[in-house]
Amino acid sequence: MEANKQHLINHLLATNNFTATNDDVCYVIKHLGIIPTYPIILVGGTNGKGSTCAYLTTILTNAGYKVGTFTSPHVFEYNERIQINNKSIADEMLNRSLSDIITASPVNLGLFKTFTLAAHQIFIQQQVDIAVIEVGLGGKHDCTNLFEPTISAITNVELDHCEILGYDRESIAKEKAGIFRANKEALFGSTNIPQAIQDVAIKINTPLDIYGQQFSARKHDFSWDFLSNTGNLYSLPLPSMRGNEQIANASLAIAILQKLRTTFPVSSAQIKQGLLQTQLIGRFQVMPGIPQIIFDTAHNPQAIELMCQNMIKLPFAKKNFAIFSIADDKDWQSIITRHATQFDYWYLAKINSPRSVDPTKLKTHLMAQGIAPESIQIMDTITDAFNLAYSQLTTDDRVVCFGSFLVVEEAYQALQRFRK
Repeated sequence: MEANKQHLINHLLATNNFTATNDDVCYVIKHLGIIPTYPIILVGGTNGKGSTCAYLTTILTNAGYKVGTFTSPHVFEYNERIQINNKSIADEMLNRSLSDIITASPVNLGLFKTFTLAAHQIFIQQQVDIAVIEVGLGGKHDCTNLFEPTISAITNVELDHCEILGYDRESIAKEKAGIFRANKEALFGSTNIPQAIQDVAIKINTPLDIYGQQFSARKHDFSWDFLSNTGNLYSLPLPSMRGNEQIANASLAIAILQKLRTTFPVSSAQIKQGLLQTQLIGRFQVMPGIPQIIFDTAHNPQAIELMCQNMIKLPFAKKNFAIFSIADDKDWQSIITRHATQFDYWYLAKINSPRSVDPTKLKTHLMAQGIAPESIQIMDTITDAFNLAYSQLTTDDRVVCFGSFLVVEEAYQALQRFRK
């Protein structure tokens, strides 16, 4: 198959991500000999996976290790999903690997499974020292879990992807705990731990460290302390990524690194540097300048609750503008019910996805929460929505773009055109 990136991507997008089975994936793994020899940190959870992976990657890179990182989704380019030392792989490398996998597979594995295999194939070829892998969906049945982790971590468990994972936290937790391995270290990054997580760990004899028990954080005005059974770190700088949840994500990353310290030692200076350097587009990202522009990929009720809590801590804004869209299979009804009145104006459009919710449904639900129809604008695209909102802002206002990675992608690019 001709190695043209868009041609290859279009081929993978032509099938549903869930059509191929993990048996189909295993056939390709065996056929191509994709057998990692490097340690794997496998990170699952509902929210905060990407941030935790970013802290791990940056700190380990600072310490001089060659780090392969696989995350999803991307914001601008598919290459972002596969990185070595925080740099996206080149088109040529990606095309070659995607071609290999597509050619070797009797069925179309779809985008996510193919990229998972491509990541490991590239990491093997590039001889990485360690890989940081973000679980796609759930855990036990996710294809990232086909590769044996050295250490497994779950950030938290909330309701998301319920139609696939289950409609209660315990069902979702049981699926996510499927990334644990017998007699191998595991961590949980929240004090709100479902019983199912602990039950699975006990059943398969997995040593489990829990945030708030074996490790924790103590926040001060301008710094924070990491506390654990295996060593404390004092006066750490606040993470460069904003939001209180980032201290929990950073704590989980540091706790993971402490478990690996005999084979991958890192210094407190490298950790401090990593906290200040780690950046991710769209994780409560407050842009420099005025008016205040915020990008957040939050797309489930817990993440959007955190986003709104973080907004309160920012300097006062006279009016809050929302640029919002979301996939129809997300719990957008709860999101609007809880947060409709935190924004003065809503600008709605479809995201560039067949899963997009119809903006007229969002408008109807917003009006049911008391938002006046004249305060709601429906546009053809997120770009149009951003452009209109931006033209109506004063320097004292704030615009928040949220609900999907696709919202952030379009709105971010629209802002760049205004601020060139």
